[in-house]
Amino acid sequence: MNEVGFNNEQMKLQLRYDALKERVANQIEMLHMLVTAKGPNIKARYMMFIGRLEYQAYALKVEIRRWKRRLEMRQAALNRGETPNHEKIEAMLEREFAEYLDMIAQHAQELKEASERFAAKSLSDEEDTAVRVAYLNAVKKLHPDLNPDLPKAATDLWNEIQSAYDARDWEAVRLLAALVDSVVSGENEFAAATDVVAALHEACERLEAKSRELAEKTKEVKSSVPFTYEALLKDEDAVKERQNELKEIVAELNAKIKKYEEAWNNG
Repeated sequence: MNEVGFNNEQMKLQLRYDALKERVANQIEMLHMLVTAKGPNIKARYMMFIGRLEYQAYALKVEIRRWKRRLEMRQAALNRGETPNHEKIEAMLEREFAEYLDMIAQHAQELKEASERFAAKSLSDEEDTAVRVAYLNAVKKLHPDLNPDLPKAATDLWNEIQSAYDARDWEAVRLLAALVDSVVSGENEFAAATDVVAALHEACERLEAKSRELAEKTKEVKSSVPFTYEALLKDEDAVKERQNELKEIVAELNAKIKKYEEAWNNG
């Protein structure tokens, strides 16, 4: 191949590589935003409007099972001609329902976290754009899938940016992202390759595979909880209908518990 043909092929590959790198960087940023920001925000809204009532109903159903078991154990003792040992009954209930109680505690923690997120000050559209642009720039220049063999300083900075993003410390994300160019050299990343065309071919294939992987992962994320709640949350009538339905269930469950308490006290 003559030099002009070689340069043309290399130029086309370089353009293809640059476009793929841009696409994959955007896919990485989008997926990370979905998982760490949008998804948790949807979950927080769902928890505040509907989830808290679902968890309340779940806790009451567990309490009803405990009351049934409590009464069964007392009756079993009476059938044996024994005086029921209430302390022993309660200890047995704690052991038998330990898994359920752990789940209730987990639900309570999720509700607490959702409440804190729901109450937190949201970024304005301008602030949100600034953070996403800053993070995207960091992805393009520091993400290991796009920039293999980066120096340790660049890897350390990437880890710091990731930690700040996950902690929702948006000011730290912007400040750290501003340091990216100072730790990443502007040299051609294929300059050291003995066969630049082959290296570009390999890099393009790697990025295309990564792009397909990210597209599939993004599709999977969007089709799973909490994103499946999004359509419901946008329908105010449907939300109110579900809330009313759950409130009725909670009222019925509380009424059943009251009857069990009365049976226990009168037994």
